[in-house]
Amino acid sequence: MLAYGLIIIFILNIIYAVYNLKERLNAWNIVSIIGMVAFSIVLLFKLETVPTMFFDEANGMYDSWALSKYGVDSNLNSNPIYLQSFAGQGQSILYARLAGTFFKILGYNVYVYRLPLVLVSLTSIILLFNVLNAFNIKSKGIFLTIMVFCTSPWLIMVSRSGMDCNISPFMVFIGTLLLLLSTRFKVREVRLLVGILGIFILGLTAYSYSVGWMYLLIFIPGIFWVFYLSKNISVKELLLYILILLLELIPIMLFAIRSNITTLNKTVHIFIWTYPKLLSSRASESMISFDGDVLHNIVKNVLDGGHMFLNNTDGLPWNSIPGIGAYYPIMLPFLVIGMLVSLYRRNLIDKLLILGCISLIPIMLIVIPNYNHWIFVHFVVLGFITIGINEIFTSKKVQLAIIISYSILFLNFSSIYFQQRNIAVGQYDVNLIKTIKRLKTKNYKKVYFDTTDYQFLMMIRDLIPISPYEYQATKDNPNSKEILTVNSKFENYQMIDSNNMNQSIEKNSLILIDVKKDNGNLAKNKKLKKVGQDKINSETYNVYKTTDKN
Repeated sequence: MLAYGLIIIFILNIIYAVYNLKERLNAWNIVSIIGMVAFSIVLLFKLETVPTMFFDEANGMYDSWALSKYGVDSNLNSNPIYLQSFAGQGQSILYARLAGTFFKILGYNVYVYRLPLVLVSLTSIILLFNVLNAFNIKSKGIFLTIMVFCTSPWLIMVSRSGMDCNISPFMVFIGTLLLLLSTRFKVREVRLLVGILGIFILGLTAYSYSVGWMYLLIFIPGIFWVFYLSKNISVKELLLYILILLLELIPIMLFAIRSNITTLNKTVHIFIWTYPKLLSSRASESMISFDGDVLHNIVKNVLDGGHMFLNNTDGLPWNSIPGIGAYYPIMLPFLVIGMLVSLYRRNLIDKLLILGCISLIPIMLIVIPNYNHWIFVHFVVLGFITIGINEIFTSKKVQLAIIISYSILFLNFSSIYFQQRNIAVGQYDVNLIKTIKRLKTKNYKKVYFDTTDYQFLMMIRDLIPISPYEYQATKDNPNSKEILTVNSKFENYQMIDSNNMNQSIEKNSLILIDVKKDNGNLAKNKKLKKVGQDKINSETYNVYKTTDKN
């Protein structure tokens, strides 16, 4: 349902853009369209292999596929309101549900899993173009906006990685843009329909990232207040939007309460939803410590966040490229200028950007900074940068200098981004799919392995999936509701100790031994034959087969 809705909105956006351009077709808008087409090509290019897959993304991909094909997630929860994920630490459900329909149509692979987020990103940019035209913004200003957004390193990188949280800023962005667009329609029914769609999509943020709960607590009341004071929304419309939001958010609010109260944190079925028990929490990884001097911890957290933005990187390879960062280094002056202009001018869009900043305060105080945790800051930053550039984009010389500078920076970023092949801790190389299929592991009764890669089994499960029912039945602690992790076995995979020569090896077996752990004992075993070497993810393995004598 979500996927079809996305496709419909995407197509309607294109139709609306074409319709509007009948009256506003000029050189600047034509260049903007070319920019959006180029943006779409950049997002689709090498989508399956760049970036390498982070294990949270891969786990979400497997859960999405399991839900779409079997109606249950990897832990056999039907219609979960939140995913338990591989260790019970939890992942948001929205993107898994959205991508599942694409799996049904196009099959299971990394490209298909990432494709919905690309479509969401493209939809948001086309919608931004439409809204700016609907508000009669000068075509030059629209071009600048499209240029800043479509060449943004952060926007390109976040749009190409199917992490569950990556869809959340788009829900806020698209929802807000639709609410803005609704105010331009004079036909009451159309105005109301677009507004309801906007507020519904805004509410979906709560299902896309748990940090979004804090953001929405301020942003939703704030946006209602801004629209009401600017006379862009009536009391009746406001009450209707509030009612829709309440109905939409009650299920996830109930989960948020239950999962944070120990006595209530258990798996239950309420109405159509499964409310899973979260066995562990990422609060220690994503939130400051509330022990000891809390005020000191808050101040340190804010300073760390400021340091992150001044350094233009959070140190995570999937969020920013060393030497370039999430934003081009020359953007800081434009950001400051844009913020000052918005504070002084305070038109409707300025107020929404300021509201976006205010809504970030709880996150900046208690959520440990990285570009994922502080994900709602980025569209606000891009908005201020656009305003700052627009203020100085006056003479033709300045215009040419900025366009050339952006072009050079974008080409430099692209050349580095698409050539990166480093596999960091927690990332998967999708090329292992070809390796595993070439080894024909499913033809063997057992695939024994010894490895230094602690993600080996999860990696195999996520990229070459099996039924969640078979996975649960064959993994460590089969069908356990308390120990969800897989450590030593599932399907026909079985961990061994390559130093132990006395363990039993079944007939018709394949043995994969990490070269870092292979001490030569297996090569001396007459029941085994070394048949070569293969690289799986970042490790190299000696490959053995059992002989007929076994």
